[in-house]
Amino acid sequence: MHDAVPAEGHDSDSRCDQLVAGYDEDGPTAYECGAPVHHTDTGYSCDRGHAYTYAACRAAEGWDYASDQVEAELLARAGVVGVRPDDGRPWV
Repeated sequence: MHDAVPAEGHDSDSRCDQLVAGYDEDGPTAYECGAPVHHTDTGYSCDRGHAYTYAACRAAEGWDYASDQVEAELLARAGVVGVRPDDGRPWV
């Protein structure tokens, strides 16, 4: 929701720890993304498109992550927009 300007650029030691669905020899599994992370003034993102915004920035902009519709409704009661953590779209 916020256009961030890179603060430090690419941090070669930081890797994305977002869980991604995949498969291995035993079938469905989850693994860490592992892509390089780019830090900004408001959070960070990785080369594969995962992003995270710091809590202080979310609060200043009036939104927060909500894992489902119920959590989004609870946030709405407090005047906060509930946003899907996977794609940044508000719950409607």
